[in-house]
Amino acid sequence: MACLTAIVNIDGAPVEEAALRALMDVTPYRPADASVWTDGCVGLGLAPLVADSANADRSQPRGLHDRLWAVMDGRLDDRGALVAALGGRPGTPVLARASDVELILHAYDAWGADCVGRLVGDFAFCVWDRGRRRLFCARDHFGVKPFYYATVGNALVVCSALKGLRRHPAISNRLHDHAIGDFLLFGLCMEASHTAFADVSRLPPGHRLNCPVPSGGPRVERYWSLEPGEIVRRADEREPVERFSSLMQIAVSDRLRADRVGVLMSGGLDSSSVASVAAEILGPEPDGLHAFTVVYDAQARDQERRYSSIVARSLGIGITHLAADDYEPFVRWDRDALPPEPSLEALTAVMADLLDLASAHGGAVLTGEGGDPLLLPSTVIGRVGREPVSTTVGDLWRACRARTCPPLGLRSLVGQWLRRSDGVPGWLASELLDVFEPRTRWRKVWADRTAARGERSSALNDMVDPWWASTFESLDPGATGRPVEMRYPFFDVRLVSYALTLPSLPWCLNKQILRASMCGRLPEAVLARPKTPLQADPIGPRGRWSPQHARRLFEATPAIARYVDVGKFQSMVDHDSLLTNQSPGTWAAISLAVWMRCATGAPGAWGLS
Repeated sequence: MACLTAIVNIDGAPVEEAALRALMDVTPYRPADASVWTDGCVGLGLAPLVADSANADRSQPRGLHDRLWAVMDGRLDDRGALVAALGGRPGTPVLARASDVELILHAYDAWGADCVGRLVGDFAFCVWDRGRRRLFCARDHFGVKPFYYATVGNALVVCSALKGLRRHPAISNRLHDHAIGDFLLFGLCMEASHTAFADVSRLPPGHRLNCPVPSGGPRVERYWSLEPGEIVRRADEREPVERFSSLMQIAVSDRLRADRVGVLMSGGLDSSSVASVAAEILGPEPDGLHAFTVVYDAQARDQERRYSSIVARSLGIGITHLAADDYEPFVRWDRDALPPEPSLEALTAVMADLLDLASAHGGAVLTGEGGDPLLLPSTVIGRVGREPVSTTVGDLWRACRARTCPPLGLRSLVGQWLRRSDGVPGWLASELLDVFEPRTRWRKVWADRTAARGERSSALNDMVDPWWASTFESLDPGATGRPVEMRYPFFDVRLVSYALTLPSLPWCLNKQILRASMCGRLPEAVLARPKTPLQADPIGPRGRWSPQHARRLFEATPAIARYVDVGKFQSMVDHDSLLTNQSPGTWAAISLAVWMRCATGAPGAWGLS
């Protein structure tokens, strides 16, 4: 867990150490404890988290044969396979005990830019190739580790923290109109290479970047994409359960590299399964494992306290509950809970406080995020025309024998049709419309989100949706300011690749494969618990804003006029729909205005009522 940075002056000018340290001066990192390396026109740096300063990895940036230098944030998995692949090369030393960054250097030395296709894990890294005079960078398959860059004059500037990169004096605060247009339509920027800031780009998940010196700027290309695998229907039903369980064990084990690890455990199946596997790996008395759960005791009256406590007792681990009933929308956005980019999540202070609790226990937390999209079942209608009728009939027969009812898909089909045609608010400002065509954009994004990609299209499309990379970035220490790293076993590329070869029926229906693999390992009450949404709006009645309240907010935020026609907004938005889906984009507009005020140091919007 660290903040990495790199600067390459394409015109050959020397890089100053102070410039690298300034980019890493971001909470919760310690630039004073950073390791910095410069070689003329290039510089690399790595700053540890506050909690890790005493044990900071002083080997980074790391060199190899005085030709290659690298800096890395993250973790390599399946190291044995990588070491074996490298071990046959003449002159290669024993690498079993090599650090992850050393393995990256040897992999790049062996295979050049193609090395990244052989790596597994959550990582972002930069390699300076002195012989080829190029900076080579890459980001992991799903984008768990952030990676931002900007071309500033004759320099390429890289940082794994958006707040850090924006500290560069030549990078403006100007917003990216297309990214903000996306936010008002979809709640996030749907273009994987854009950020909310016009001067800053992100390296998309599964992509690599080359910057040759002095021949030009960065060149970005994809090295990996999640493709539909061949669906395998196995006669022995024990085989897929055993294989899925084995891969789950590997995915969790690789993410337990720490003395003390937390788990964000709601009491639902996904997070409870992660906790169960972790407890098994750690042994009969898993003292280093502790669960953390957000609960609503009064307003929403959810069941998370009950179910999470049942799981914790059964696993013999401690648990801490954080009651979120009294949190207000946008609370502490003017202090320590402001997202680095506009966000629909108004209760970021809840996660900030949960991570504070987790960081007091250890430097990493596991989460069950990803189980829902990975095991999303295909609908009957969604399979029509995409596979032989005999296959569909056979799967339906097996589902009936198991006394389960596969989703028909009519409601989701109607919903998709409505979203294709009815998602553009009428109050977008003319200044935005001069550069952003919302209806064309709406149709393109929904076509991508519902693309036909085989029998498991729904799961595939959900797993690669930009929402996930955005979520990973928003929960990274450089964004939260908390010295704790989130780890996501359900986004292990080995587990994902296998799970997407499972037939939707019966294995994905009601997450049958996960329930079967957890049978006897989790309490029956949790295994039998259906997927249940929160029973009430967690923001609650006190967060319901009137159009008049929104108007006062907009008037106090003049810059919002570039994106929202305030007059039209007030006349078009119904009094009771500001926090619902009945009026598309209204909550996005309010969130954007609050974010703009707080990002410029203005008082919080709650003072405008």
